[in-house]
This record gives sequence, C-alpha cells and structure tokens, in this order.
Amino acid sequence: MRKDLIKIIDWSLPYVSLATMIYIIMYPQIISHGVILGTDSIFHFNRFYDAAKQIQQWNWSYFQSNYSFQQSGRVINAVYGPLFAYLNGILLGLLGSTWFRYQIVSSFLVYFIGGVGMYHLALKMKAQRMLALLISMIFLCLGWLPRWEMAQNMNAWGAAIAPYCIMIGITMIEDRNRPVHWMALMTLMTIIIQIHLLSSIFFTLALIPFFVIGLILANNRKQMLIDTLKSVVGTIILTGNVWGALLMLKLHNHIAQPAPFDMVKNSLKPSQFNSSRDFLIYFVWLIFLAQLIYVLCTFRKSLVNTTITLMGSLILYVSSIWFPWAHVEKSIPALTELLQFPNRLTVIAYPLLLAGIAYSCQRIIDTWPHETVHRFIIFGVLIFTFFQVMIPTSMIIFRRTATYKSYEVLNTSSAIAWVTHDTKSLRRSVHTEYPGQLLEKVEKRSPDYLPIPSKYLKEKYVRSYAYQRQIIKPAHKYRHKVLSHGRLMLTWNAKKSGTVRLPIITYQESQLVLNGKTIHHYHRSKVGAPYVYQRKGKNTVILSFHQSTWFTYLMSFSLIALALYSLYGFYRFGVWLPIKYRKIIS
Repeated sequence: MRKDLIKIIDWSLPYVSLATMIYIIMYPQIISHGVILGTDSIFHFNRFYDAAKQIQQWNWSYFQSNYSFQQSGRVINAVYGPLFAYLNGILLGLLGSTWFRYQIVSSFLVYFIGGVGMYHLALKMKAQRMLALLISMIFLCLGWLPRWEMAQNMNAWGAAIAPYCIMIGITMIEDRNRPVHWMALMTLMTIIIQIHLLSSIFFTLALIPFFVIGLILANNRKQMLIDTLKSVVGTIILTGNVWGALLMLKLHNHIAQPAPFDMVKNSLKPSQFNSSRDFLIYFVWLIFLAQLIYVLCTFRKSLVNTTITLMGSLILYVSSIWFPWAHVEKSIPALTELLQFPNRLTVIAYPLLLAGIAYSCQRIIDTWPHETVHRFIIFGVLIFTFFQVMIPTSMIIFRRTATYKSYEVLNTSSAIAWVTHDTKSLRRSVHTEYPGQLLEKVEKRSPDYLPIPSKYLKEKYVRSYAYQRQIIKPAHKYRHKVLSHGRLMLTWNAKKSGTVRLPIITYQESQLVLNGKTIHHYHRSKVGAPYVYQRKGKNTVILSFHQSTWFTYLMSFSLIALALYSLYGFYRFGVWLPIKYRKIIS
C-alpha cells in the first residue's frame, strides 16, 4: 500500500508543481483580491453574463443578447464560441456570480490546461520529466497564455490548446501506420471552433506541413486520407451550430468586419524585461536562435525536431517586426481586419520552439551522460525559467493588479464608452453577487457582428463610435424587460408623436412588434438600430429573433451529435481511467 501511495504521489508531482507555479504567477492578484479589467474583459464579461442569466432564468435566446450589451438584442454568442460562452456562464453561476472568483478560477484553468499540454508535448519529444516540467513552466509565462489573466484575450485559450494540436501533428509524422488519429483530431478541432474560430484557422494551417510529411511517409496513404475525411466530416457535424449561425446571418445581413489595426505596431518586438503578447525578452530570442542553429547543424538526426523548429522559427519571424508587414498591409489590406495582430501567430510558434528545445536539451544530456552536464542543463533551464520568464510576467501582473487599487481601476481605456466616477462602487461591483452591476458601470463600444445596411457599406465612419452614440448613450432612457421565449421588451413615454431611433439592434431575422402591431418595413441606422413611429404617451416595442428553420434542424442535429459524442467520451474515459490508475499503482 505504501508503494502504491508513493507511485501515485510520483505521478501527480508534475501537476502539483504546475499548480504551485501557477499560484506563484497569480499570487499578486490572489492576495490583493483585485480584478484585472483589461482590453477584452468587459466584452467577454458581457457574453458570459448573458449566458449565465439565460441559464438562471431558463429563458433561452441563442442569438439575441437580452441581458447584456446594453440589452440591445445584438448577436454575439451565437457566432463567437457559443458553447464556451454557456460553459463560462455555468462557471460564473457556480462561483457565486462574482467576477473576482470567476477570474481567478478561469485564469487558473487556462494556465493549467496550457501547462499540462506543454508538459505532455515535451514528454512526447522524449524529454525527461524534470526537463519537460521546466519547459512547461516557461510556456506558462510566455506570450498570449498569461493574457487571459491580464486582459481576457481569447487568444489565450488558443495558446493553451496549441500544444495538443502540435502533439497531433507530431503523431502524423511518427506513426507511419496510422498518421491521423481521426477522433483525436476531430475532438481538438471541435473544441477550438467552439471556443475561438480564429485559433482554429491557425491550428489548421499549422497542421498542414505535418499532414504533408505524414502523407509522404505513410504506409497506407489511402487509410490516412479516409481518416482525415472522417475527422473533417465529424468536425463539420459537431460544429454545425457555429458555422451554421455564421452562414445564416451572412446570407441575409451585411455583418460588420472587425476593426482594422496597424499590423506593424502589433508585431512581436524584442524587449529587455517583458514577454507579454507584444514583446519577447532578448535572452529568449537568443535561446530560440540557438535552437535553430542546433537543428541546422544536426537536421538529419530528427525529422520531428527539424520540422517543428523550422516551422516555429518561420512563424516567429512572420509574427515579428522584421517581417515586412508594412508592404503586406498595403498589398492585402483585408489582413488588418482578419488577422489584426501578427503577434497572434506566436500561439503556434512558442510551443513549437519550446518542444524543439526540450528535444535538443534531452539529446545533449543523452550524448554527454555525465552527471555534471545533466545538472548544468537542468539548472540552466531552471534559472532561465525563474529569472528570464516568470519574474517579468509576475511583475506585469503585479502592476496590473495594483491598477485596480488605484484611481484608474481599469487597466485600459481602449474602446471604453463610459465609466462611473465612483471608483469605490466600481471595485465593489466585481465582488458582489450581482455581476450585472459591473456591466452598468463600465460599458464598451464594440462593433463586432453589427448588421450594416447596404447603403452604408461604402461610407467611412467609425462603427464603434456610432454604436456608442446610438445604443449606449440612449439605452438608459428606456425600460428593458426580458420576456419568455427569448423576447425583449422596451417601454418609454414620449412627450410627442414622431419618428424615434430605438437603442436596439435588428437583423433581417428580427421581428418588431410596436404597440401591439408587427411592423415589417422600417429604416435602420448605420449600426442596425430601427427607426419607428412613436405615439404620444406610453410606447412598447417587443424584439424577437426568428432563426431559419433549416438552422434549427442543423443546430439540433449538431448538439445531439455533440451530446452523444461527449457521452461516448465519458464512457471511454471511465473505462480508460481505472486502467491508467492500475498502471500507476502496479
């Protein structure tokens, strides 16, 4: 029994170590009870709050935002990680509906998922456990992964899942008999599409070189293609609720594109003491360069190490300021809206290069098995982890947490439309069990997925400011009430009759009932706000969203398939877990 306990402890030690490292990174926020309100915090808090209220009230509205985004009825969650939004809504409810608890737990989860993934990726590269653990700790502090805690950037979730994607890619090269494990690939792509669509595009592009090499080396190419087709078809079925919603909206509406950004300014830059999304410490650049040189000198030794290092180096270069983004931006201006930030590519580059470093360090240890060399490498990686990566990241988190205690409270004013001047009430709102209070005190002008009438498509105007003027500012003048079946009611008193613009968003699929009568023809503003004729006295409008019948069937089929597949996964996991457990204690 004692031996069994020792084996269990030995097995769990890397995960406990990762959890401890995460606690150290998050310590400034945990000890201060501060909430870091960054660039995307308010946007995603609105999404998750809407999902939480739907679950709490048992009043479903898959498309229409009735509880958040100024109760404007705009479409967000249906086309932006819908199931992920509902999972976060459940998490928010389970944690007592306070943003502080939610941010702490969700940040721990994204760190832990990413750390475990990087640990197993390093093990897959034949690194010993201690080396794999140190590599995973470095990964915790690099690039986009810490950005969930710092700013609720969704790229953090792409960064957390990226190591699992690379493991599937490595299998394509190493497993000549079955390069594509179609269920694993299907599961990965389904998860990332349900979370963050842009990251799924990165994953697909990253897997292409692995797929091509695997196809060349495969013993049975026909079987590989069949398995790939199974994965593609399965992913399409399991994500029908995502792509179907996008298709339905775009068939009848002109959906606003994301805001354009200067790609040069948002490229990766070298820094003396910063490894956040925009920067990478000089010493890490040197380590990555050393890894590239090592591979170029020993490229025949390992196809996998050569592949991931060359891929990682190329992607890192493309994400950096040394890539000619100014010329690319002029040649392909659409990228300023689609990609926006070239440094997003590091979600793939960092795990690739760190996996290569894990392999190279282990090979040096195996080549020179002297204990002194072994200790020198492990000690060097350990020092590198703490002084070059962990401390800078922890300092940034400390500064951001300190901002919460300052007069500013918010870590950014980017796209913020209105903030209460009562900073004490603002701080209280992130700890209260009524999370909607925060969203009334801080409002953000986000133009994502707004329906733009065709006559305004060619006009040059800033949609975020138009949304602020037409929706955010007048919203407080109306009384909002959520009705059954996902409907939204607005009431107001008019001093005189005439045309009025309502602070709600309408799509071609939206239905307006004004004072008891359905109106079919009305003008819409530049952001999709309807103009209606109000009467003197009390007026009532009921807004509802009527999705296409074909989408209802598609979503039902997709969600049923997803539920059945999840049950099958739990069954397999339930069968597999005791076997794994027995291996640990045997």
